[in-house]
Amino acid sequence: KHAAFSSTNFENILTWETEADIPLGTVFDVQYKQYGEKSWLNKHECQSITQPFCNLTHETENFTEPYYARVRA
Repeated sequence: KHAAFSSTNFENILTWETEADIPLGTVFDVQYKQYGEKSWLNKHECQSITQPFCNLTHETENFTEPYYARVRA
């Protein structure tokens, strides 16, 4: 829940909160897309991860465009 981009030093990191009672071994998959695109794209380095963050800097390099990201547990 509460997924959000955090941009510092030209890096765009997606972070999110997890529930307190999240089951051990829960993994996350991150997807992103540029505004106006219909299809979500997988961030390959952030599939089946356990940490609550993902670096999307290279996928969001065009700072004049808006981007969306989502996380699935």
